[in-house]
Amino acid sequence: MPAELMVEVLRAGRVESEHHGHAAVVDKDGRLLFALGDPDRRIFLRSSAKPFQTMAVVLSGAADRFHLTSADLAIASASHTAEDVHLEQVLSLLGRVGQGVEDLRCGAHPPTDPGAAEAMRRRGEQPSALHNNCSGKHAGMLGVAKTLGADVQDYLSPEAPGQRLVRRIVAAFCDVPEDEIGVGVDGCSAPVFEVPVRALALGFARLADPSGMQADYRAAALRVRGAMLEHPYLVAGRRHVGVDLMEAAGGRLVAKTGAEAVYGVGDLERGHGLAIKMLDGGGRAVAPALVEALCQAGLLTQDEAHRLGQWHHPRQTNVAGLEVGEIRANFRLRPA
Repeated sequence: MPAELMVEVLRAGRVESEHHGHAAVVDKDGRLLFALGDPDRRIFLRSSAKPFQTMAVVLSGAADRFHLTSADLAIASASHTAEDVHLEQVLSLLGRVGQGVEDLRCGAHPPTDPGAAEAMRRRGEQPSALHNNCSGKHAGMLGVAKTLGADVQDYLSPEAPGQRLVRRIVAAFCDVPEDEIGVGVDGCSAPVFEVPVRALALGFARLADPSGMQADYRAAALRVRGAMLEHPYLVAGRRHVGVDLMEAAGGRLVAKTGAEAVYGVGDLERGHGLAIKMLDGGGRAVAPALVEALCQAGLLTQDEAHRLGQWHHPRQTNVAGLEVGEIRANFRLRPA
């Protein structure tokens, strides 16, 4: 099935651009509840896989060996914006696992938070791997490699013990055989996984409610999920819909973004998971589509949706601050 219209960009009341995509809502047993486009469309999970990658930190024994805190696990699950609070937490995690910034192989880019990037520019500083939005994940992966007795210089190899463990976790939570998971290279050079949209939704349903998983996976999911909900700001940062979503829902929804307009959300009370993918990778379309899909699937109350209004119905302004249009969701989820 082709992608379907999800979001329109309007100027002067007329449609100027459109974003098409795929969405799926499933329960923790994998039953498809709602869909849009093709729920079996295979997508790369990008950073929406981070909660499962952080579970390897727990399952390997690294979390206990290095006495990692919930904040450490949250920053390991983060696509952070390199604000001071994020950098300090990554440095804390690196210190606990006995590694340094020089050991991170994620590459460097400027902070994605405009304020943090401008402050660096004014100080005349150059970004390092610490500022990479994935630096917390890589710090956690270094801890996994050390705990498993692997070569920390080779921690990103798809066949490294830590990466094989991550692939087993993704297979279990998304219910996709390991040999059917596509593997590529992510923006941060870590392995990235390809599964159907509905499989990502299932992964988040089971992250939210892992009661049907084997005991060690269940314990790891609860620990990672709890860390993300305790420290939502560490998982993202300023001006991120996921932070506001987890806070507005009072800890009932666990959420994680991925590059190229991927998003996963799990509902702790219902054991349901939602995944969306905008086919063109258009990030501006993600928040309105995400909030609208959660509303249609019954995963947000009216009051919660109201608190997310700036994300649900974003206004378009130009560089002079004049309001010139809006971005709106325009779709209807199909009941399965």
